[in-house]
Amino acid sequence: MNLRICVAGKISSGKSTLVKAIFLHVGFPIISFGGILRDYSMSNGLPATRRDLQQLGQEIIDRLGFEGFVKWMVNHSAVSWDSSLIIDGLRHVEIYGHILRMFPQALLVYCDCNLKTQISRMITRDGIGENEAKQILSHETEMHVEGLRAVAQLIFQPNDRVENFMKGLDGLISQMRI
Repeated sequence: MNLRICVAGKISSGKSTLVKAIFLHVGFPIISFGGILRDYSMSNGLPATRRDLQQLGQEIIDRLGFEGFVKWMVNHSAVSWDSSLIIDGLRHVEIYGHILRMFPQALLVYCDCNLKTQISRMITRDGIGENEAKQILSHETEMHVEGLRAVAQLIFQPNDRVENFMKGLDGLISQMRI
């Protein structure tokens, strides 16, 4: 069985940290939607700031639709989608729906984090001011992410123990294999 573990959450919600922990636990290759967009931007001489990548992703969706966006991601990925994967950075319920149609053995994990923590992490990590962090977090794409929480099979919050989360993940994987 080739399983796709999709990880969603708003910017600075802990997705990257959780993706690394999942990788260490299951060993599946990681595909990052943001990384694919960044690589595409860099190889085409386009700017690759967080805001630019948000805009590029939205432009691809506007041009190709959600299904086309997923196919674009598959085609521009350096990693094959033919095996089990961890997919980092989903932003739309519709994209998850298309992933499920293309790869029925998929599950969604959502990183939940409050706004104050997100802003604090962005200021520390990205060296930006509070106003810029708020502006990035108010981008249209970030507004769509919240919808994924309602369809996630597993939710991770900042105070959760990783070991407990992994037990829950193992349980979901076992159910999918039945």
